[in-house]
This record gives sequence, C-alpha cells and structure tokens, in this order.
Amino acid sequence: MLEHTTVSTRGPEGKVLVVWIVFEKRAGQKVSGESLYVLFGSQFLIGREEGCEIRIMDDRISRKHCLIKFSEEGIRLTDLGSTNGTYRNEQLIEDEIILSTKDKIDLGHAVTYRVRLCQRADKISSVRLSSQKEVYLLAGSEILLGKFTEESRDVDLMIYDPSILVKHCRVEHFYNDNFIISLSPDAPVRVNGKPVKELGLKDGDLVELGNTAFRWKIISLT
Repeated sequence: MLEHTTVSTRGPEGKVLVVWIVFEKRAGQKVSGESLYVLFGSQFLIGREEGCEIRIMDDRISRKHCLIKFSEEGIRLTDLGSTNGTYRNEQLIEDEIILSTKDKIDLGHAVTYRVRLCQRADKISSVRLSSQKEVYLLAGSEILLGKFTEESRDVDLMIYDPSILVKHCRVEHFYNDNFIISLSPDAPVRVNGKPVKELGLKDGDLVELGNTAFRWKIISLT
C-alpha cells in the first residue's frame, strides 16, 4: 500500500527547485486540499531513496525505480532495473520508451499515474503525472497557465475558471528564480493583491488569476 509520497529537492543532476502550488480559491469558491507540484528540469528520478525528485515511500518501489527525461524525440521513460517493474498500459517496460498522452504508468503495482503531454511549437513543454493522491507537472524552462478547454493542447496548467483567459500568464524558470508574466494588459495577474506585468515570485506569494487564487510555495536546496 502506498504510504507516503514526497518531493525531494535533490535530483540526478544536483540542485533543483520544486514549487508546490496550493489552491485557496477557484472560480470564486474557496477550496481546500487542491494542490500540485511543479518540477523544473530536464530529467526526473523516481524511487524510494533520498535524492529522488519524486520519492515514493513504499516497499514495492525500488530505491531508484525509473527515470523520466526530456529529449529531442519526446519524453523518455526508462526502468532502472526495478524489482517489481514499470508498466505502460499494463505492459512491462523492458527498455526505454517514449511517453504519450493518456498513457497509464504503473510503478511496481504501488502507484499508477495518468500521463498528459503539453506541446508548443512542435516541442514537449511539460509532462503531467496524475495519481489518486498527487499531481506532478514536470516542465522544462517555463509553464503556461490558462483556462481549461477541451481543445487546448499547449497550456501546461489549465484551470476551471471562466474568468481566466485561455492563455492568461506564464512562469519562466531561470536558475533558482521564477518570474510570472501577464499575457494581457486587460487581465493582469495579481500577486499579493497588486496587478503585475512581470514579477519575480517568492515563497508564500498569493497569486490570483481571474477568480482563482493559489499560494506559490518554494522548496529549495542550497
């Protein structure tokens, strides 16, 4: 049984920055328990031992279970010789594969993630992994935030709120800093109650898009 899942700030390439987005209001309604992790980088190690970017505390998960990596060909998933295996759509992965949207990834029969790929300009910008307990957004150097639509394939973080623009703002990651940029002067993002065109985000900032608000919580390693 899945006991606990955490996010480590130390990955296979050393220092990384992880952001925890915690929603406080969505479409004008107060919410609790809605959150997701955003991890910026080029590769992400999943396993049980300390040092994995996604750490799953379950004995069925190997210490270093699998690796997700951005590449020119797409998003690669590699099993790292795990004891209980990595499965895509119930098929055991024996080598490296390229992920697709709607794939179901089963790690050691302990946790299953649904996959959504976001693509802009013929390049994958992010991978969304959703389980029953957590949501992870694995991104390269930026994420685009906007209103949920069935047709949208290029918005990384879609939010159910009709007051939000289809493409409302973006967050750019540069070293250990994150900058939020409004994409329309008619609908600026508000940070701690003030409208902004561009601003560096800090731990604990309250970000508002339309009638939705979330806390930007930074987990960093120095």
